[in-house]
Amino acid sequence: MDDLLPKLLSFPSHPPPPNGISDQQYDEGITSQISAIRNIADHKLLQQTSGGENVLDIINPALNTVPYAFVLIAHISAVQNGNKGVDLDALWGKMTGFLGNFDPRQIRYLGPELSRILDTTMTLARRHHQTSMAIPIVSNALLRLDPTGTMLTSRHLALVKFALESRSYFEIIPLLDKLPLYIPRANPQPKPKHICDMSLSPTAFITSGKDGFSSKMKTQDLLEYFLLGGMVFIGIRDWKKAREYLEMAVTYPAKDNAASMIMITAYQKWVLVGLLLEGKPLQLPRVTSGGASKLYHIIAKPYDIVAQIFEAGSASRLKSEVEHAKGHWKKYGDEGLMKCVLAAYQKFQIRNLAKVYSKISIPEIHNLTMSAETGSKLSNIGECEALVRSMIAEGSLHATLAIKAANQPSVLVFAGDGPVLTEKQMQAALAEKTIRIKKLTQEIKNTDHMLTHEKEYIKFAQKQKKQSKTAQDQGIVTDMDWNGVDDEDLMGMY
Repeated sequence: MDDLLPKLLSFPSHPPPPNGISDQQYDEGITSQISAIRNIADHKLLQQTSGGENVLDIINPALNTVPYAFVLIAHISAVQNGNKGVDLDALWGKMTGFLGNFDPRQIRYLGPELSRILDTTMTLARRHHQTSMAIPIVSNALLRLDPTGTMLTSRHLALVKFALESRSYFEIIPLLDKLPLYIPRANPQPKPKHICDMSLSPTAFITSGKDGFSSKMKTQDLLEYFLLGGMVFIGIRDWKKAREYLEMAVTYPAKDNAASMIMITAYQKWVLVGLLLEGKPLQLPRVTSGGASKLYHIIAKPYDIVAQIFEAGSASRLKSEVEHAKGHWKKYGDEGLMKCVLAAYQKFQIRNLAKVYSKISIPEIHNLTMSAETGSKLSNIGECEALVRSMIAEGSLHATLAIKAANQPSVLVFAGDGPVLTEKQMQAALAEKTIRIKKLTQEIKNTDHMLTHEKEYIKFAQKQKKQSKTAQDQGIVTDMDWNGVDDEDLMGMY
């Protein structure tokens, strides 16, 4: 191994040149190093130094990501081939350490290698019941590869499935908080000159296929990710985020105005989440396919009925309808969500009292509202006051509870539509929105730039140019709207 170490550590040079190196020099150096290491047999990479040290204990993954990754994979292959000379616990520590320390620039050249290390980490975690520990490690690695979080890969889908299986919801939230905009392609266009350019969009260096980081993402994969992401947020009762994810599946551009079963399942959960968020049925976004919308209302009719009763019906009728279709909720895994809907019914009744009253006593609230969980009033005034207090504590009711003299009932005083922000809080909120708008503007520019290199768009532009010239010669004004790409091609930009 001693004679191999100089080759393994040949790039980048340490210490780095005082004036740095250009992207071209960096690209040439790292591709040459990768080519050389790929020609070294695994058994040689497993050798110890003359001092009896494991190479993984010598190489710093933060400085020499490339050789560390290849030596690590040699150890992984040895374990998978039944080599009992590799310490599995030590290997686990090396893999997790690598994922938290690799160099974000070098790792761009190691898509297949990083993919294999991530897969092995999740496999070992499942086998040894360490899922809650592995999920934040893998999630962090994905965000270190792409800090923007705008690229959706097969690794993301595998991880969200992993989180749902183990009910490790909170551990994957940092990844799900980043909404995806793109999916990887085998040959991204425009082709980047040097992927080590740190100003590049992730679309330039995260690719799919044999030599890429991700498997090819199909329509079903995207829909599944949105549905499962929504289910994770349902698991932590973040109804706003759950709505966002489910809505992306519900409004997905459908071919031939159809809707897949995943889209219908997402719609069903979207309806219930809408009740928990708004207290009334949500309106489908205008971009929803007309054919899909019709299918939703036909197949998911029991959910629409529940939503209508929630808004305008009685507690007893809502309870009866939910119990009547109990088998349906169980079939689609919505029993728990439906229990949340029943529990929310009285809470929204209490909140809606603010439209009529500025203040109201607890006994009056007890008489005016009903529990859909029992179909009747709460058993006593104390239970009603406890419910009101819990709503104030969780922030779902913007009000205060005034305690009167002895033997006098407490009075609920409503405080308007929401909490009043201080000037400092308002400035922070505005600054946050400004940053988000700037990021979104940059992504729009990136997408527009990518679109101009799409084959379909180029064909369309050429065709329109030709038609425009012919029309001008004939004195005709033409329609320049572009609608020449089918729904699957559109998702290449997503």
